[in-house]
Amino acid sequence: MRDTARSVAVALLLAPLGQAQTTPVAIRGATLLTGAGETIDSGTIVLEGGKIMAVGADVLPPEGAAIIEAKGLYATPGLIDAYSHVGFGASAGPGRSTTWDRETLMVPSRHIAEALSDTLSNLGASQWLRAGVTTAYVSPGGQNLVGGHGALVKLTGKLIRSDAAVSGSFGETTLDAFDTPTTRQGLIAILRQTLVRAQEDAIEGEDGRTFAQILTGELPFRLFVNTPDDIMTSLRIGREFGVDLVLDSAAGGHLVAEAIAAGNVPVVVGPAIIGIGDGGPYEGFAHTPSNAASLHRAGVRIALGTGGYGTGRSVAMEAVVAKSHGLPEEAALTAVTSDAAAILGVGDRLGTLATGMDADVVLWDVRPISTWARTKRVIVDGETVFER
Repeated sequence: MRDTARSVAVALLLAPLGQAQTTPVAIRGATLLTGAGETIDSGTIVLEGGKIMAVGADVLPPEGAAIIEAKGLYATPGLIDAYSHVGFGASAGPGRSTTWDRETLMVPSRHIAEALSDTLSNLGASQWLRAGVTTAYVSPGGQNLVGGHGALVKLTGKLIRSDAAVSGSFGETTLDAFDTPTTRQGLIAILRQTLVRAQEDAIEGEDGRTFAQILTGELPFRLFVNTPDDIMTSLRIGREFGVDLVLDSAAGGHLVAEAIAAGNVPVVVGPAIIGIGDGGPYEGFAHTPSNAASLHRAGVRIALGTGGYGTGRSVAMEAVVAKSHGLPEEAALTAVTSDAAAILGVGDRLGTLATGMDADVVLWDVRPISTWARTKRVIVDGETVFER
């Protein structure tokens, strides 16, 4: 019965929302920052049926297309927040202020998309959408040792994937959330023992299926960790069990950047600025806003995330802060476009201005990785959802 209810809920979430793009649109004259390292001066983008049909300097608008004159503006793919809790928080209503399960240390088969079902249609009110953020990964949170399946959503209210990854956490955030275990070693022992049992097919039902998806690499295993020791432990677990590992937050990543790079493990960095202060969390001791730049220099593929709820500073400003602390401008852009999409497993449809990709385009008044940049128009699936 529970599986049937889940199937129905997810099916409803996947149902089309709103009207599909019916009229071709041509954006003409903008400087195109494709998200793939290419800049096209005075280019044209043709959007039709919610997809990008053509991109280039010599592209002509099709007959009957609506023309958006964009001379003097900059066009990018829609930005991607690779770690968020959008759709939750106080504004989402009673019981929607948290994404983590307060009762059970591990809830591997939980789908955060089910909890989003009441708030997904309200995402269009997010101020992030007006800031050029069109897509976000919604994490089950940083408290449960294994917190379940994260979802990938467009901020217009469309669910892209209900099972984008399995998220977990260990370290101070998890120890503070539960009475037992009381040590990091205890958390790690439980996780290892559980993965060994899963290898032996000793875990039944949906939980067993979820661990099988982790162990076969069908789904990435995203671990929220911060201290260098916890990061190195994550890398060892990843190697031992052959999982498709992604690190979230990784405040101390710059101190072990070479090891992360050697393991070919991507990192979703952020936020760039956190309030620590005297007596703050131990896990934040190595935090620096130059973390993204250090990881990039070491050869780590990075994306950026806010951990936010759809309000406050968007991932666009995370990119600006990362750039101001040493991350090259192009790398800052790809960290919120093509690299973010690749880490999330949707590089074939999001994150790049290229033929066949989703028609998610943002027009900016100046170069976008800039404190003063403002969106002039935000287009999602070929439809304008914000215009200044």
